[in-house]
Amino acid sequence: MAKRQNKAEKAHTDKVAQLGCVACYVMSGKWGTPGQIHHPRAGQGMGQRSGWFKVICLCVNHHTNSGNGKLAIHSGYESFTSMYGNEEELLNLTLDNL
Repeated sequence: MAKRQNKAEKAHTDKVAQLGCVACYVMSGKWGTPGQIHHPRAGQGMGQRSGWFKVICLCVNHHTNSGNGKLAIHSGYESFTSMYGNEEELLNLTLDNL
């Protein structure tokens, strides 16, 4: 079972969510598209995810659904990263804009 967020982790993920979808930002240069928290898995052990301070925000279409001409990270990781950047790049972009 996933570890529950403490107060500082919750504050951080709230800021990331308020920033909006990082893939939409890469496409348009504008933040603010509502999204979901995604835990990058790159650099983690098999079946593990990053901690609460290493998360990005992705809209539903970029996270799971691949709709409206957008590629979803969970539908095609390689296609997603070739179009929007790898998870580390997206994490750094997110952290730089908080």
